Amino acid sequence: MRRGRILAIKWGMNPNSSSLGVDVTFLLVGATALAAITPVIGAILRWRKPVVPPAPAPAD
Repeated sequence: MRRGRILAIKWGMNPNSSSLGVDVTFLLVGATALAAITPVIGAILRWRKPVVPPAPAPAD
């Protein structure tokens, strides 16, 4: 018996079914990536920020 094969995969909305599964998957992956990269970017920005020494007190 001959089996069928997948001819193409299209991303996007299928008018014959709900595309909610694809939307939720991309939202979860995007939120996870954003949550993972935010502390890394914050650490890099703090590490590169130069430390300014305090100004000396005026002598009276």
